[in-house]
Amino acid sequence: MTRHAREAVSLGVAAAIGEIALLALMTTDWSNVGAQLLLFAFLAGPPLFVSVMAWRRKEHAERSRVLFFTAAAVAVGGLAVLGFDLYRFSTDRQFRQTPNMNHVLVPIVQWVAVGAVWGWLVVVEGQEKRAAGKK
Repeated sequence: MTRHAREAVSLGVAAAIGEIALLALMTTDWSNVGAQLLLFAFLAGPPLFVSVMAWRRKEHAERSRVLFFTAAAVAVGGLAVLGFDLYRFSTDRQFRQTPNMNHVLVPIVQWVAVGAVWGWLVVVEGQEKRAAGKK
């Protein structure tokens, strides 16, 4: 396993846990637990998917490096936005009373980024398989 793959896996898992914790700290209405669980799963999906992709490609140095930088971007972006929201939630009364969509927009942007990297990996690996089959 390459160093980048190991770090991408751990970073993705840590980011998923951190994002769920930040959102849980901002949740005031726990009456509809099923909807909250779906939102938590949607939020944790992109970092965990990057971790799975990094684990599957743990022997490829270049792909592990790309997945590490993807995991870093997903983690920094998600934790920064949700961390800033938690700060404003704790300090600004008006922010607490205003509906906020960042907990939905963050995973959508993360899924787009992760999907683009996954698509690139699929294309590259498909080309390699075709080239290996022609030999």
